[in-house]
Amino acid sequence: MTFRNAVVLLAIILALPGGAAPAPAAAAQTITVSAAASLGAALRAIGNAFEARHPGLTLELNLGSSGALRQQIQHGAPVDVFLSAAEAPMQALIERGLVDAADVRVFATNRLVLVRGRYAPPVLQSWHDLVQPDVRRVAIGNPDHVPAGEYGKAVLESLALWEQLQNKLVFGEDVRQVLAYVESGAADAGLVYSTDAAATHGIHVVARAPAGSHGAIRYPAAVVATSRVPDAARSFIDYLLSEEGQALLREYGFGGPED
Repeated sequence: MTFRNAVVLLAIILALPGGAAPAPAAAAQTITVSAAASLGAALRAIGNAFEARHPGLTLELNLGSSGALRQQIQHGAPVDVFLSAAEAPMQALIERGLVDAADVRVFATNRLVLVRGRYAPPVLQSWHDLVQPDVRRVAIGNPDHVPAGEYGKAVLESLALWEQLQNKLVFGEDVRQVLAYVESGAADAGLVYSTDAAATHGIHVVARAPAGSHGAIRYPAAVVATSRVPDAARSFIDYLLSEEGQALLREYGFGGPED
């Protein structure tokens, strides 16, 4: 740069309000959200709305079973926000100091249903029809780490069906896999959340879980203690609980925290 050009540039800078160079734009931040697979469709819509309202913030979704996501966080995965489909995985992180109990907030609720696909036998009309010989396979999330599977096992136990169905059960690693089994005909029936059933073509609800047959299905959210962008992460959880965020969750069939 010549001396003359430098003088001109300095004059332009000094002519700006305050006589100083403009501050650089804030660096873009990415919020990594590990969320239960059942939230997938809703979170994609919510993420678009959130990013539109918060220029410079971007969501990166990591979907899976809540138990598997909890283990990833325990092993050091770079996660900013954890959205669980049950309270037990969140409690496990609290006990390990990876989540502050005071920051945990329930943002949604759900229901469990029995579904069938287009290839299911006509005899399948109720929970107790699962024992019929024509019903050969029943898909359910693995109760060891999939909350929907834990709730499903509780329902089957309450109906005295768990032991009777042992030879028919097919375990999925998350709700999406359970739905895939039913859609493809690999399973005649499946136990999933009502929101997943409503969002999947070719899936029909046979029956809802009887009242009192399983614990309340609550979705807690929290900022992970190791988050590199805790303020941005909190702003996303605030949005989930805002009037706009709750309206979007209701569009996808979720109940509010008070339901």
